[in-house]
Amino acid sequence: MALCDNYSVPPLGKAMWRLLLPALALCLACRAQAAELTVDLASGEWPPYVSQQLPEQGVYTEIVREAFRRAGYQVRISFQSWPQTELLTKSGKAAAAFPYRPTPEREKDFDFSAPLMHSTSYLFYHKPHQPNPPQPFKSLDELRGYRVAIQLGYWYLPLFQRHRLNTLMTSDEVNALRQLYLGHLDLVPMVLERGLYQIHSVFPGREKEFGYIPTPLDKETPLALMFSRSYPQATRIRDDFGRALAQMEKDGSLNAIYQRNFPDTTPPR
Repeated sequence: MALCDNYSVPPLGKAMWRLLLPALALCLACRAQAAELTVDLASGEWPPYVSQQLPEQGVYTEIVREAFRRAGYQVRISFQSWPQTELLTKSGKAAAAFPYRPTPEREKDFDFSAPLMHSTSYLFYHKPHQPNPPQPFKSLDELRGYRVAIQLGYWYLPLFQRHRLNTLMTSDEVNALRQLYLGHLDLVPMVLERGLYQIHSVFPGREKEFGYIPTPLDKETPLALMFSRSYPQATRIRDDFGRALAQMEKDGSLNAIYQRNFPDTTPPR
């Protein structure tokens, strides 16, 4: 009996355990909740919208982080090639990839959030080589006399072919701008903010030498989060994000982020 008494838990020890066990359970629950509220996202390099090299990693990344923060989530972003971001999302290793344009093909495999913003493409020109630039046009047929840059894989290729424009293949937008500056091209199609960003990056101090035709090439195109259908709790995460994004639009913080990043343009929402 004495031996058993030596191994019994003293009354004070039992009381301490009664206090410690709920605290331990609460700690474990908090850890589980913290893990549950971390969301994996995927993106690529498309400055000034998303980039590891930019402050806040680009305007879209800033919007996404803020919306998830308001919804009670922390985000972990993996920057990959664009094909890899889509693969990670489709396989459920990422909850969503951004920014993506909703298309019928993508909507077969993914769900989309409300737009983070809308993008619109324009035709840029170099003023010293175009002292009398093309005027606002009603049809691209009016631009057949101009040399227009194109890149493989861009949405406008079928459009330019349909209107039989005089197109010249360039390796990328930076090369197209350099050819424009040298007078080897007349027009370069680019999304507005990206065009202004690239001109500033490639020709710092010469930004005023460039302009763009005020007629847009496309209607405002929504760019959104492309959500996985196999990531755990993806539907709940998408709904929570959507509510936070709607709140940001309502209270003006969405346009404030845009305007801080692009003070010389008009918010496209």
